[in-house]
Amino acid sequence: MRSGWPILGYFLSTLLLGAALAPALYHLGGGLSGFPGLSFLAGSDFQRYFNRAVLLSALLLFYPLLRAVGVQRPEALGLSRNPKRWRHLFGGFALALGVMVLFGAAMVNSGVYYWKIPLPWGLLPRVFVSALAAAAIEETLFRGLILGVVRQAAPPRTAVVWVSALFAILHFVKPEGAEVPNVHWYSGFALIPPIFSRFAEPKEILAGFTTLCVLGALLAHSTLRTRSLWLGIGIHAGLVFGKMGFNKLAKRSGDAMPWFGPDLTVGLGSVLVLLFLWLLTWYLFLRDRPSSALGYHGA
Repeated sequence: MRSGWPILGYFLSTLLLGAALAPALYHLGGGLSGFPGLSFLAGSDFQRYFNRAVLLSALLLFYPLLRAVGVQRPEALGLSRNPKRWRHLFGGFALALGVMVLFGAAMVNSGVYYWKIPLPWGLLPRVFVSALAAAAIEETLFRGLILGVVRQAAPPRTAVVWVSALFAILHFVKPEGAEVPNVHWYSGFALIPPIFSRFAEPKEILAGFTTLCVLGALLAHSTLRTRSLWLGIGIHAGLVFGKMGFNKLAKRSGDAMPWFGPDLTVGLGSVLVLLFLWLLTWYLFLRDRPSSALGYHGA
């Protein structure tokens, strides 16, 4: 598929541009931390700035990617105007967040996690903004552009499997645990090798990969059924906000493998929770959609 090369080039360019921009963002954040309301920037490590620089790069290079794959209008990706966009956006967010709240409460009641004292509620606004931005970017990229391009060369079900697998794999490409004591202009490039270090832990990768694949398939199903990204963005943002918010408010105290791993996205229990969310999503938003909305064309 010739469209695959521009997409591969997009990911590599995003990584390299993010590495180049990360030191500048780090020093800019340090300079702005003295202003009222921005003191939290001083507590952010370089790895966090690197992650944000990669997201910024993904936005900057998104339009050139659209041009490279020959996409002029959203209709070319199987997307159309959604008259229920606000219902899907806010409804999907509320549904996903509600499931995550119940999930987190169950984890605390079972003794796997415990609430921090005092609860740091003040951290949640930043988590909300980050979750919404990440959901919008990732849904536009994976379920909007990449899924739309792959569907032009493969049946929708096959496209969903491949794009969901790619979505899951790329979530493990992060420089976790890497320390940068002194930030120089080349420090972002020094984080690129540790990005792939998590693949040395196959058991954790397999557990998290399964959960993220199910999530990717759920979001792809929502996109294909509604022919828009609004529901997927809402669900994705609600899940990320619920997960990140819970991590800010609670700490892990026990081991519950294979049901629940070191993260809420790892373990068989997490897969079951996502399948339950998928069922609720279908019942509340998707079951009244005509089958033709999937665009299967008999596949």
